[in-house]
Amino acid sequence: MKKVLITGGAGYLGKHLAKALYKVGHEAYCIDRVRANCKYYQEEIESDFRKYPESLNRAFAHKIDTVFHLAGRIEVGLSWDEPISFWQDNVMSTMVLIDMMKKRDVPNLVYSSSAGVYKPKDQLIDESSPVAYNNPYANSKIAAENAIRDSGINHTIFRFFNLAGADPDGEMGEDHIPETHMIPLLFENLNNFVINGNNYQTKDGTCVRDYVHVSDVADAHLLAMNYLNTWKQGQTATINLGTGVGYSNLEIVNLAKEILGLDIKYQFGPRRQGDPSKLVASIDLAENLLGYKPKYNISDILKTAYSWFNK
Repeated sequence: MKKVLITGGAGYLGKHLAKALYKVGHEAYCIDRVRANCKYYQEEIESDFRKYPESLNRAFAHKIDTVFHLAGRIEVGLSWDEPISFWQDNVMSTMVLIDMMKKRDVPNLVYSSSAGVYKPKDQLIDESSPVAYNNPYANSKIAAENAIRDSGINHTIFRFFNLAGADPDGEMGEDHIPETHMIPLLFENLNNFVINGNNYQTKDGTCVRDYVHVSDVADAHLLAMNYLNTWKQGQTATINLGTGVGYSNLEIVNLAKEILGLDIKYQFGPRRQGDPSKLVASIDLAENLLGYKPKYNISDILKTAYSWFNK
């Protein structure tokens, strides 16, 4: 049994991860600016640890083995308007966390980065693919990754592709404020959905993304924790999490019509600034190093997301 801390644990992935940990007998502690109100946590610490680093000591007193660092800003479009805020929340908070972990001898860190750091390309993107400073959000994630690499802490950096779907048991799902992810936005706007851009260099002119079920990503975090505990001090890895299959925005709309029987009216709008045209993962490293294998496909993602939307 491991004791772990989840930063940003009140969020979408955090709650799913807490449930996955609970199911296999681990104890999870949460630190976030807001309450998670999630029964799978041993304790919830309501604090902005960037401003109040000592609040981390409350969790570290439990002899934490691994920190899952999920906290941070994710809204790509908003990052153009608030770049300093993104650096504070994504970079400075990471540096504060690293400092406190080293002071309290917390050995392992799993960090949530993003596929948004990659330069888009037509082929599958592996971990050796070049990064690109596409927008202030991506810039902040790259900087946070580098701070972790320089820290000397045992770590895994996960570069998520597009998290989607909801808990198959219906206990939790996406509730971002504001909502920026395509699938919940689609359900919220069935009568007037706007696809951002139709002039990308893709098969139908709309962005292509690799959608991975949030429960698969949660399970991958457990695999990373187990693997970190087999490494010597200073071992590191940067690993993609996706499915290896891409769907365009227009394909997602048509699949939602077909699989869920929805009547969707859509139109094309302008591109969203800084959006790469195509991001699809190579998951070979995750499979070979961690034994990661996604259980859920795009149909499962749409069905669980729509079920949660209708709760």
